[in-house]
Amino acid sequence: MIAQIKIDYALCTDPLNCRQCLSVCPSVVFVCGPTKVWKGRESDPGEYKIIGRYYDKCSGCGDCVKVCPTKAIELTFIPQEQLAQMFRAERAAQLKERQS
Repeated sequence: MIAQIKIDYALCTDPLNCRQCLSVCPSVVFVCGPTKVWKGRESDPGEYKIIGRYYDKCSGCGDCVKVCPTKAIELTFIPQEQLAQMFRAERAAQLKERQS
């Protein structure tokens, strides 16, 4: 079973100042970064998001869910083969889109 991390960005509105999940995660699964990099100006603080980037390293401890003050993080577990199928379908859609 592999952990799948979902973040509700409607609830996670100030990740740059909060960063609770970043500080508590023993596997360093999360990163906080801008959604777009602007040339010639700094990114607006509202453009930052917490992303579960290294979720394959997630141990499933659930500490991120416990410390999130807005309850924006959801942790579910899915079989590895199901996750692989999801990625294959996603990748096929991306390749099809590029060919169009």
